[in-house]
Amino acid sequence: MGFIEKQTDPTTPMHWRGNMQADYFYPSGAAGDKFFKHLKQMDTFLATKCSKCNKVLFPPRLYCEDCYQEITDDDWAEVPAAGTVRLFTVVMLDAHGEKLANPEVIALIDIDKTDGAMLGVVKTADINKDLSGIKVKAILKPQETREGTIKDILYWEEI
Repeated sequence: MGFIEKQTDPTTPMHWRGNMQADYFYPSGAAGDKFFKHLKQMDTFLATKCSKCNKVLFPPRLYCEDCYQEITDDDWAEVPAAGTVRLFTVVMLDAHGEKLANPEVIALIDIDKTDGAMLGVVKTADINKDLSGIKVKAILKPQETREGTIKDILYWEEI
């Protein structure tokens, strides 16, 4: 089956042999742009607070997803670049199924003083340790080398 042919039988697997270029552009939007510009200059995160339902939105947004209230410039606030591990997994294989030389811990981290969370790599000496509920902080690149992207967060470490 070629790339432009329509898949009509769900039991027939579709595949592509060889390399296929896949370029993606995912803009961060106005709220993301403001968040990353702040992160480039500061060691804290930005969040937005809904003035109607009082939910603290992280990552920041231009409107509340619960009550659709518009977020104004006055509703932005700094929050710590820290949080609590909600859940985690130990990654033993890379994207190609090859064993990693150093396994990594990937965690969903509830950001302090917000109702939001983000994924991050947690550095730990003991990958067998239960990290659920531990407090962690973001370790950022040195300020002079930051680019204003998610890659400015190097990893998270236990506080």
